[in-house]
Amino acid sequence: MVQALVAGGTGTAGRQVVKEFLARGHSVRVLTRHGGAPGSEIAHFHGDLVTGDGLAEALDGVDVLVDTTDGKTRGTRAVLEKGAENLLATADGAGVGRAVLLSIVNVDQAEFPYYQAKRKQERVYEGAAMATTIVRATQFHDFIPMIAKPASRAGLIPAFSKTSFQTIDTRDVATALVDAALTAEPAPEGPITIGGPEVRTARDMTTAWKKATGTHGFVVNVPLPGALGQFFRDGSNLVPDNRFGTITFDRWLADSANAGR
Repeated sequence: MVQALVAGGTGTAGRQVVKEFLARGHSVRVLTRHGGAPGSEIAHFHGDLVTGDGLAEALDGVDVLVDTTDGKTRGTRAVLEKGAENLLATADGAGVGRAVLLSIVNVDQAEFPYYQAKRKQERVYEGAAMATTIVRATQFHDFIPMIAKPASRAGLIPAFSKTSFQTIDTRDVATALVDAALTAEPAPEGPITIGGPEVRTARDMTTAWKKATGTHGFVVNVPLPGALGQFFRDGSNLVPDNRFGTITFDRWLADSANAGR
């Protein structure tokens, strides 16, 4: 049995990684900024990645580390680069055998500030003294609802024009991350790239979400400006040759609806 630590284990992807480790019969800890919920059966460790406080205790006796931390806002981006430095230095000192980072497909090809911050995080992993693996994934299935739902209250549901997505389920992402963490093979020289099982236009996916959720409003094409919009329109967010996921967007919508009943 392996002792794993999931940094960001209460987040969207991190929760699924925790479940995947447990499903395979391993012991897992969760590293969070706020500690665990009362009564939780999983060991939660409070730790601050930016200052390094609490990391030594969380990593003591850990065999593998999976980092699913995020920092989309300007105020939280320090957790990516500085946090990775502190996390890996402490993990190496604690004798952790392997660290796996969740990142984004083609993040090194984008000028979008968040992607640039993620790329800095990747570089820390690439230069680490210990064995590391980077797993780059396409957008998660909840990306489309995250864009569509807030605006739908006004009766108009935006769909990015001239844009397609290859979204992936976080359960499939978790499978890839845990596979990478538990492999006996040497760490690969470059990142592992994974994408969802199908490529669909943003409008098609937004319309499917509207129908599945019974949301009222008109789906309208809207351009996404800036570097991120160009990245999407160029298809740099797609990896059709690296289909890994098996859970489609429609199945995710159905599962989400059933979970809400």
